[in-house]
Amino acid sequence: MHLRPLLACLTLVISSTLAQEPTAPATPAAAAAPVSDEVKKLLLAARDLRVMHQYNDALEKLDEAEKLAPNLPDIYALRGDIHLAPRRRDFDLALPQFEKAAQLQPDSPLPKFNLAEYYFVKHDFDTALKSFSKMITDYPKLPMIIRHLVHYKRMLCELKLGHRQQAEQIVADQFTFMDDTPAYYFSKSAMAFEMGDAAKANEWVQRGVAVFKGPACEPYYDAFKELRWVPDMDLNAPKEQPKQP
Repeated sequence: MHLRPLLACLTLVISSTLAQEPTAPATPAAAAAPVSDEVKKLLLAARDLRVMHQYNDALEKLDEAEKLAPNLPDIYALRGDIHLAPRRRDFDLALPQFEKAAQLQPDSPLPKFNLAEYYFVKHDFDTALKSFSKMITDYPKLPMIIRHLVHYKRMLCELKLGHRQQAEQIVADQFTFMDDTPAYYFSKSAMAFEMGDAAKANEWVQRGVAVFKGPACEPYYDAFKELRWVPDMDLNAPKEQPKQP
C-alpha cells in the first residue's frame, strides 16, 4: 500500500467510500458515544502525518486518540496501516491492530478488507485469496469501486498461485473495458507482467491511465509494486515538455 498525497492510503480511501453505504447495526462497543471533535482532529492529524511519512508522530496522535476513544475502530485500522507502510513493514505489530478493528466492527467490510490486504502485502496469497473471496460472499452489494478492487485482488492472488485459468475467468466474469473502474486494463496488465511481457503490461497501464485519471488507477498500480513488478512511479506526474527549438 503505497501512499499518495491525494489517496492518503488504501485504508482511508476504502473507509471513506464505505462510510457512505448502509451497514448492519454495529456492536455495542463500536456503537459508543459519537466521536468528539478532539478525537476527529487527532485522527486527521495522524492521517496527514502518515502521508508525510512521519510515522512516529502519527502513532503518538493515535495513542492520544485511543485514550479518549478506546473503542473507535478507525484508530486501530490506521495504526495497523502505519505499521504496514513500505518503510516500516512490521507485520507483527500491524496484525493485532487490524484484528482489533475487526473485533470492534464485526459487521463492516472495511476491517475484512484491511485484513485481506495485510495477507496480500505479506505475500500469503492463499490466505489473501480466501479472505477477499469471503468478502464477495458476505457482502454481495459492495459498491462497484470496492467490489472491483476486491475481485482484482482475487485475480492477482490466483495469478501468483499459478492459477492463470481461474484468474482469466475472474476477469471475464467481472470486468469489461466499458466499466467505471480501471480494473479491466490493470488485470490485462497483470497477466502480461506475470508472463514476463513488461512492454505489453506497460501498454495496458498506459491505456488505463488514458481513460481514467491517475488517482483512480493508483490502488491498482500500487498492487504491482507490492508484487515487485514495477518501481515507484507517480501516475500524476506531468509529462516532460518538448524542448523549444
